[in-house]
Amino acid sequence: MTSFSWADRIATATVQSTPRQVGAMPVVYPLLEELRVRETINALRQTGADIDLGRLVEVLTLNRLMAPQPIYRVGKWATQTVVVSMFGLSPQKLYDQRFGRGLDDLHSILGEAWVRLAARAVQQEGIDLSVIHWDTTSIYLEGEYEDSELAAYGHSSDGRSDAKQVKVGLDVTSRERMPLLYWLLNGATADITTPVPNLGAIAAFLRRPECEGMAVRPLVVGDCKMITPAAVAAAHQHNLYYLGPWESSKAVRAVIGGVSNAELAASELSYRPKRHFPADRPFVPYRGVWRPFPVTYDGKTYDDRALVVWSDGKQRLDEQKRKDYLKRLLNRLDEIRSHLNQGRYIRREYTAHQIALAQRGNPAKGLVTVELTGEDRHLELSFRIDRDALAQAQALDGKYLLGTNASHLSASEASTWFKAQDGVEKRNGDLKGPLRVRPLYLQSDQRIEGLVFISLLAPLVRALLELRCRRAGLNYTADRVLRAFEPLYATAQVFVDGSRLTQLGEITPFQQRVLDRLHVPSPTRYLHNLPG
Repeated sequence: MTSFSWADRIATATVQSTPRQVGAMPVVYPLLEELRVRETINALRQTGADIDLGRLVEVLTLNRLMAPQPIYRVGKWATQTVVVSMFGLSPQKLYDQRFGRGLDDLHSILGEAWVRLAARAVQQEGIDLSVIHWDTTSIYLEGEYEDSELAAYGHSSDGRSDAKQVKVGLDVTSRERMPLLYWLLNGATADITTPVPNLGAIAAFLRRPECEGMAVRPLVVGDCKMITPAAVAAAHQHNLYYLGPWESSKAVRAVIGGVSNAELAASELSYRPKRHFPADRPFVPYRGVWRPFPVTYDGKTYDDRALVVWSDGKQRLDEQKRKDYLKRLLNRLDEIRSHLNQGRYIRREYTAHQIALAQRGNPAKGLVTVELTGEDRHLELSFRIDRDALAQAQALDGKYLLGTNASHLSASEASTWFKAQDGVEKRNGDLKGPLRVRPLYLQSDQRIEGLVFISLLAPLVRALLELRCRRAGLNYTADRVLRAFEPLYATAQVFVDGSRLTQLGEITPFQQRVLDRLHVPSPTRYLHNLPG
């Protein structure tokens, strides 16, 4: 008599067995619920669609969190996870154009939806708004976008001069690195035009009812494109602090030159980079000295100050860059001299033009004196390094000027907060990636704006996840948590009698530790249709 094991019996009784990814759902979906993403979207925009807009936003955001590649066939991804069953969705209705129409519906409420969600995060989590970092980044697009008001060729931080792009201006809180506010800009927008409206937007955000009682006056940190006389005036007007480097100018160079090397040597800053330094090139402390730096705009003068900062790393970089630029210019001038009175170089006009091309865009051109003499066919070219100009340039090596109206900052604090600007660049890195035109048919600016909203909502959730982990004593990044949960699957089985069973796969010790510390609902919750 043949005996059957339980495995044999189950195999015989099983009609279908389908794996479904649970992934990071147990740690990210509770955050979407607490932010009330679905309720917020639906309160602002009701549609008659069979899948409400808030739910579509949840699905798209989960996709960006759990499958962070260019969005492609979101519906197919959803059917391979527990998303379809937990939301009670029909897979046939999760086609690309359905999500595209959802982005269209989302367009009219994007601004208000974002500030409501960001303000709720600030209120619920006690987000620190004392220091905010502002920066811009570019996102390239695939497609022509001939009628777009957003997509344009411009300076690309992605190095994709061949593709049209949009620009995103982003405010990120310093401590939690949470996206707070953002602007979507035409791809050709000059960064220098963005600080003034951004400062106004920050001030308006702080006046929202959700921010009442916070009594905060943020320090807004930016790069050299943010620090302009107009931006300084706007910061004073909106009662905000600013901090950032001034671009080189005669006034800036004069202030830097007025601080002696001896004074800098005696003014060590406490800031220490987190990166490792090799034994043969140990870290040399930064130096910094305050100087008055009044700023005049539209007939009004603001008595601010600036920190003259010296960095060993910047000094070495400045020296190497000048060496490279000088070598390039001198080599080209020497090449032109070798061709004199031959071929096209018999003409003075052509030769002068080649000299001008060699100098154009080369920062070392002011360090080399060039003289072209003689008439056609009898030309002479001489050039030499201007030692006085070189000495003046060398005196500025490693130094830059940080402007601010925050009189309460110490030199070390100003340097530390400015160096934390790397945080916003990291958050911009989370946003990066091609917004592919074909998968979601982003043929309109409305859909571009909607997808950027989704792409920023995901980093907001990531920031909150990291914050929750730190508060729970877990020194884990969002990347580590998301990767650790990626292999978590459930198996949905259908038996011959029509009954069904969904079972969760094995939970690793790491996953269990995160679940316990974060006090989130059991992952089995996501194996069934959620209420509502």
